[in-house]
Amino acid sequence: MDRGKRGWLSALAVAAAVVLAATTDGTANAATVDSFPKQDPTQCTPFTDHAAAQRAIDSGRAAIQLWTSLFDMPEADKLYEDYLSPGRASLVRTRITAPQVLAGFRNAQETKAAVGDLVGELVAKLPSKAPVFGADQDLRQVGLGQNVPISWGNLETYPGFLAGGLSGVELPGGTTIPDRRDIFGKYTLAKTAAQGHTKVTLTVHGLILRVLDSVDFCPGNLGTGMIRDVALGLSRLERTPYQDGRKCGPDSNCTVAKPVQFEVALPLDDVSIDVTSKFVGRES
Repeated sequence: MDRGKRGWLSALAVAAAVVLAATTDGTANAATVDSFPKQDPTQCTPFTDHAAAQRAIDSGRAAIQLWTSLFDMPEADKLYEDYLSPGRASLVRTRITAPQVLAGFRNAQETKAAVGDLVGELVAKLPSKAPVFGADQDLRQVGLGQNVPISWGNLETYPGFLAGGLSGVELPGGTTIPDRRDIFGKYTLAKTAAQGHTKVTLTVHGLILRVLDSVDFCPGNLGTGMIRDVALGLSRLERTPYQDGRKCGPDSNCTVAKPVQFEVALPLDDVSIDVTSKFVGRES
C-alpha cells in the first residue's frame, strides 16, 4: 500500500477529528524504504508502555472503522481488523474476491487509463511490415503488462484506500516486499475487407489485472496533526513485540499489529481499436 496512499490519513483529519482528538503517542504512514526517509525518532519503533500501545490501538481502530463505515467498505475493515490482531506477519496473501472490491478496481479511472496506455504502447510496438493476422499473442512477448505503475488516488474507494500508490512493506524480520501490479492478456490482429476497403482491427482480450499490496505502516510518510499521531502509533504497533505463551514466543517475531499482504485479481474489459493506418499498404 502506498504510504503516500496513506494520504487517506490526511483526509481522515476532517472526517474523524472528534474520534482522533484523544490520540496520543506518535504515528506513521507506510511506503518503501527508499520512498520515505524516517520522519520521527519513534517511527516504526516499539512501544515500551502498555497504556500508550493500547491508546494507539484504540485510536487507530476507531479512525479506520469510521472511514470504512462512511464509505461502505466492509472488506477493508476486515483487512484492518486482521492487521490489528496480534500475531506473526504471514507471507501468504489474503485473496480478496468480494464483488464490490473487484468492481472498484475494474471501474477506477486509473485502471482504465493504465489499460489505455498499455494498448497505446502495444500499437507502437507492432511491426508495420509482415504482421501476423488471426493468431493470439501474449502481451509478455512484447514486454508489456509487467510491473505496471498504477496508483489509485480516490481514498473513498477500495482501490485508493487499500492499494493507493506503489511502495512496499518491511516485515519485522527485515524482509522487504514491494507492491506490484500486472496486467496479463493476449492480443490479436484481424484483417477484413468490405466494399473494396481493407480494415485492420487490434483486439486486446483476456485481460486480468493482478494487484499485490499490503496493509502496513512501516516504513512510511508521516502526515500532520492528529493524523500524524494515528499513523505513527500504528507504525509503532508493527514493531511492538507480542507474546501469548502459545504461538507467539520470545523469538517468534509476533507483533501487536501485523502487516497483512493481499492480492486482488480480476478480469478487465476487452479493447478493440482500428489500426488500419498502421498496416494497410505496408504489408510485405
